[in-house]
Amino acid sequence: MRRLSLVIAFVCFAFGIAMAQRTISGTVTDKSGQPLIGASILVKGTTSGTVTDIDGKFALEVPTPAEFLIVSYTGFSTLEYPVDGISSEVTIELSESASQLNEVVVTALGIRKEKKALGYSVATIGSGQVENRVESDVGRILRGKAAGVDITQTSGIAGSGTNIIIRGYSSINGTNQPLFVVDGVPFNSNTNSDLGSRQGGATASSRFLDLDPNNIAEINVLKGLSATVLYGEQGANGVILVTTKNGQGGSEAQKGFEVSVTQGVARTEVANLPDYQNTYGNGFSGNFGWFFSNWGPAFDVRGQNGIAEDGTVEHPLDQDRYNEAFPEYEGARYDYKPYDNVTEFFNTGTVLNTSVSVDRNFGNGISFNANYSHLDDTGFTPNNFYQKHNAGVGGKVTLDNGLRIQTSLNIVSSDRQAPPASFNYGSNPSGGDASVFANVLYTPRSIDLVGLPFQNPIDGSQVYYRRGSAIQNPLWGVNNMFDKEVVNRYFGNVGLQYDLTDWLTAQYRIGVDAYTQENRREINRGGSQIPDGVLLSTTRRNTIVDHVFNVSFDTDLSDAFNLSGVVGYNERIDKFDLVGVNSTNQFIFDLFTQDNFIEHNGFQSIQDEAYRGVYASLTAGFNRYLYLTAQARNDWSSTLEADQRSILYPSVSVSFVPTDAFESLQGSRVLNYLKLRAGYGSSARFPDPYTTRAILGSGTNVSQTPGGTPLNINAVSNRLGNRLLEPELIGELEFGVEGRFFNNRVGIDVSLYDKQSSDLLVDLPLDPASGYTTTQINAAEVSNKGIEAQLNLVPFKGDFTWDATLNFTRNKNIVESLTDGVEEIAFAGFSNLGNFAIPGQPFGVIQGIPYQRGPNGGLLVNNSGSYEPGNDIDIIGDPNPNYTMNWLNTISYKGLSFFFQWSYTDGGDIYSVTTATMLARGLTTDTEFDRFLPLILEGEDSEGNPNNIQGYAGDYFFDAYFNADEGSIFDGTVVRLREVALSYALPASLLERTPFGSISLRVSGENLFYNAPNFPEGVNFDPEVLSLGVGNGRGFDFLTGPTAKKYGANLTLTF
Repeated sequence: MRRLSLVIAFVCFAFGIAMAQRTISGTVTDKSGQPLIGASILVKGTTSGTVTDIDGKFALEVPTPAEFLIVSYTGFSTLEYPVDGISSEVTIELSESASQLNEVVVTALGIRKEKKALGYSVATIGSGQVENRVESDVGRILRGKAAGVDITQTSGIAGSGTNIIIRGYSSINGTNQPLFVVDGVPFNSNTNSDLGSRQGGATASSRFLDLDPNNIAEINVLKGLSATVLYGEQGANGVILVTTKNGQGGSEAQKGFEVSVTQGVARTEVANLPDYQNTYGNGFSGNFGWFFSNWGPAFDVRGQNGIAEDGTVEHPLDQDRYNEAFPEYEGARYDYKPYDNVTEFFNTGTVLNTSVSVDRNFGNGISFNANYSHLDDTGFTPNNFYQKHNAGVGGKVTLDNGLRIQTSLNIVSSDRQAPPASFNYGSNPSGGDASVFANVLYTPRSIDLVGLPFQNPIDGSQVYYRRGSAIQNPLWGVNNMFDKEVVNRYFGNVGLQYDLTDWLTAQYRIGVDAYTQENRREINRGGSQIPDGVLLSTTRRNTIVDHVFNVSFDTDLSDAFNLSGVVGYNERIDKFDLVGVNSTNQFIFDLFTQDNFIEHNGFQSIQDEAYRGVYASLTAGFNRYLYLTAQARNDWSSTLEADQRSILYPSVSVSFVPTDAFESLQGSRVLNYLKLRAGYGSSARFPDPYTTRAILGSGTNVSQTPGGTPLNINAVSNRLGNRLLEPELIGELEFGVEGRFFNNRVGIDVSLYDKQSSDLLVDLPLDPASGYTTTQINAAEVSNKGIEAQLNLVPFKGDFTWDATLNFTRNKNIVESLTDGVEEIAFAGFSNLGNFAIPGQPFGVIQGIPYQRGPNGGLLVNNSGSYEPGNDIDIIGDPNPNYTMNWLNTISYKGLSFFFQWSYTDGGDIYSVTTATMLARGLTTDTEFDRFLPLILEGEDSEGNPNNIQGYAGDYFFDAYFNADEGSIFDGTVVRLREVALSYALPASLLERTPFGSISLRVSGENLFYNAPNFPEGVNFDPEVLSLGVGNGRGFDFLTGPTAKKYGANLTLTF
């Protein structure tokens, strides 16, 4: 509360001071007077800057010593505009450039630099690509927007997690998630779950879900280590810089407030239900039975195979255990026919999103912004919802003495409920896990899932057709099993900036990010998965306090030489506290209080981490076409022993612009701009807290003495601490070229990188006789080599404009070595089926039980005519795609704009339980053939002869997909219409006599079409899922939930 009070106090202080400081505002246009949206305005010699809004307008606080504004826009010549003589309002006109690309971008620590001076790649995503989307997850909105950034959802459940990987996996057991920085402050984006991925952690939410996309002004993605070195260890996996609209305060000094209101409404549907066959029903071998398979009689069978002459079977609920609750079903008959059971199970969800922002620029260096949004997202699964409130306030103020103060505060409150989604292998989940989706998709066609009762009115227990409660009714599951999550969060910062001279600026910023997350798993007794019920409740508190102090400078040593840079100090404190209770054996049905459960197990975990770093960056520029940048940071971490805590990360990069250096290249209509760049950067990754020492735990009432006295003990953890642990080390070499051609109608940006990771931390098993089972050592090397390419095209420009962007990513990720004596490491999934690190193999290859091969290399067929499974695990797939491509297009005519984005992923194997189960149980149209015609599988016998054994299709399908893990491996190639949108803004002339400044409507859809050509056609499987959850595992589908498609509209009004 003290930190929150401090932030609020600074906000009040900033707006309570009376100032008299000039603000320069105006409009940036081209030669024809058309406004330039997103043009950069930077106060020369400082890091202060802004960008123009949709009308080309801007407002900027200019300190007294400043002499020039640097105004730049892509494809236009950069202009140094003199400050002297400007009263308040100004129109700045830019000319199209034949030789320069001088846009200004946000880099590490929020420092704005000319893009041509950078020796590394930076991707910029503007607010227009983020706001007013039917998707509310910022991570998912970014999919395909930047080369080298791999973003995958865990499922389509509302509020589920999102995995973000930049330039491949560089750690085996450590995190590979990028650092989020919001308004200069590190932002905790963890995906927190009280359960492992097997128990349903795959559907846990990622905390960047707390961001409001409609309050984002710009996102910059720093991909290489040359770009992120100033963040030290925190930037090892790349950095996503989010700049919010807080404190921007409108486009010019206003007489009143600017108000913007956006109302969005959308629908959510399941994107990938299978095409079910409606010829055969429940049973096996052509005979009716209450199996969970669809190899029974055809629906037109009468008087045989268990079907009566009238086409009925015994009622599924005609069971002795249900007679008291449902006497009407005793002796009843049931029509044996196909039902649309799976489609009826799912809902059409609704997304309502309301956003309001208020801006005011008071002039004289004072600006203010406040915003609020409310999201109400009901998913396609019954009783799944996500609700969120976002509120933010921010402001800027300049005192008479030149001190600039900027502050912002954001508050988030969210409530989420989702069904449990544990791993499933084509039947009920095992080991006491819980899953709703486990038993939905492969419900036999002859079961009326929605039309039959699912709950016993007497005791609340489940009711289902399966005898002996072997399978749980999914409708009972969605009404009696819940994963709940409540998050309350605030994050913000206070920044002070002062120009010591006209070329030297001092800055201090304190940032706080704190949240409380309460999770509850509530499962009633009476189901078949967890029959006695459970209540698992946890509360976790995460706090980041971040201090930054730096001094920046920018000075011209002569007409030819410029020197700029920054030196600074950073301190970050992370605090984490988790407390929980796991209670089992429910007493009273549907009462979820701890005292209503008989057995209890409490637990708590506390972690404190401290990081300190000093850093420096120096850029020398020569004649504005050659730039050399040297950077370094030294970090100290509390998670290592004293003699290992200090580590230095150096970096050097160079940028050369031949089109500015050589007059012979200037004035060309073919080559307008060319930049060559190269850089080397380094970083590290520290171990988790408390891995260097053994941990002492306590246990109460563990046992009793012979006299009956409770026995309390202390015990050392099973992990042996390793005081010699060192950080993981990462080094990256990057080369790139950027160019524009044919009067800036064609643009390219290509990056080649080679990233080497060494001393990777892995867990090493120990002999239990030692008193420990594991320890952690530095023991592996991994490499990532890749290419990122972006092609920009403007085929038409004018009233009718077509902008097209094509980006391409290819990354080759190899495990170079493991320590002596270690042949492989299983780091995700299971020890006999999962992702492995094996020297010489791609990172995360899938190992499982393969099919045996015959003498000629064909699949070995046994005496029953089925494929013979192997005895030991082996490599059965590679989940890494060969490459990915995205094609983004914006076609506009005056106020009308049409946008669409296609995405393509080539390769990448998927272990798909969904697909294997659909086929093995005979549910999809792929199995809708004459099943009593004998089949002969392709393959060979043990002598190498072609297989000639005939058999029944149901046996072959069941064995082929369930007998060996290799049968569930499919090629994940997929083409997808990622996003499509049509928007229209009313002409300003129509609004002149109205209270509105602008009115725009946007109709859009996401994931409306996809095709995975190498999956069986009738399954309609969407490979974009991660059943292993957010982390280092990939390429697995364990029936943890289908994907979603969304479509809707947004109406935006400004006053």
